[in-house]
Amino acid sequence: MMNVVGKRLLGEVSWGLKTRVMLGAGLSIMDMATDIFVVVGYLGKEDTKGYGWSLLWMIVASIVFQLLIVYFQNRRKPKVLMKEVLIVLTGLKPGVDAYKVVSGKEADAHSVTDAKFELVCSKAVEIMCESLPGAILQLYAILKGAKSRRAIVSVAVSALTTGFSSASISFDYDGKTLSTGAAPVAMQQHGSNSPQWTRRSGRRRANSTATFPTTGRGR
Repeated sequence: MMNVVGKRLLGEVSWGLKTRVMLGAGLSIMDMATDIFVVVGYLGKEDTKGYGWSLLWMIVASIVFQLLIVYFQNRRKPKVLMKEVLIVLTGLKPGVDAYKVVSGKEADAHSVTDAKFELVCSKAVEIMCESLPGAILQLYAILKGAKSRRAIVSVAVSALTTGFSSASISFDYDGKTLSTGAAPVAMQQHGSNSPQWTRRSGRRRANSTATFPTTGRGR
């Protein structure tokens, strides 16, 4: 029960959302930077070029899918689309998406969805195309003898980004579930003092109070 209440409160307060979004954006940008740093190192050695090209194609795949998200989101506004494409190509999309969510930017008339869902989609793409497979590839390279500090740091950052992004996506969808009424029902059952519980259960208590004395007098 305390987990339910805690998730609900953290999802409602502004600092909880800001902390999760900004930290996730920082990890995403750091993950991209460390991966590029490792690619440069791998391509500089003949025996690790294969790892470098593989990791580079993972980064390219992530960028391509993010460009597709941007296209479908802004295809009705060419000027906005070009701006968003430049943001993706510079690797700043996680930060820009985070700013949109934190600032409470509403969906534009031409947009397909809101900023928060776009951020979730970008996180999912990053996990599937870059963070998770990149971490596995670099860990495999390390086990095969291609050890370096940059690779170890990159694996750690990728693992942290994958875990945090996955948890954030799960939390966001839990928050949507709770906001539709799951939490108020749970709070009713455990005696919450929330206004929603009071309004709903107050009428039930009044009905019970009116029913039991009548039953008693009937006996």
